[in-house]
Amino acid sequence: MKSAKDEATQRYLLLFKLDAAALMGRMRDHKRDYIEIFAMRRTREHFPAIFRHRYGRASMHELAHCSSETILALDQFYQLADELSWYLYSTEDMPSNLEDYVNRVVKRLEKLHATLDIFLEAEMSLDDAKTVSRSEAPVEDPSEFVLGGKDDND
Repeated sequence: MKSAKDEATQRYLLLFKLDAAALMGRMRDHKRDYIEIFAMRRTREHFPAIFRHRYGRASMHELAHCSSETILALDQFYQLADELSWYLYSTEDMPSNLEDYVNRVVKRLEKLHATLDIFLEAEMSLDDAKTVSRSEAPVEDPSEFVLGGKDDND
């Protein structure tokens, strides 16, 4: 069985994975819609729904569950997403220039998201592999296990 720390780590990694995937999906799949709304109405009121994410509210404690590489991948992905959001909020570009810029940035975001997803999947798999290998190890001294108490990982 996984320790509480391992379970918490798995949950944080999964939450980061789902949050990034949802943001990427909205930026990519609704791109034509949000560009068209901006071009036709010159309004920016729909952008918060597209660019909302939970990463900006993640605490240091939550991020500490991730490896350094994963934290860097998270930061690169969300920083570029925030740059796109800022551009859309502040631009005075014509719709064709705006669309070209968004297309370029979304392609870069897709690559960063793919990299982030690899890091998250690997980290989640490593935790699973560590847990399996520990549970399959022969038990030589049953006194090592404390039922109902805290282990070294808490």
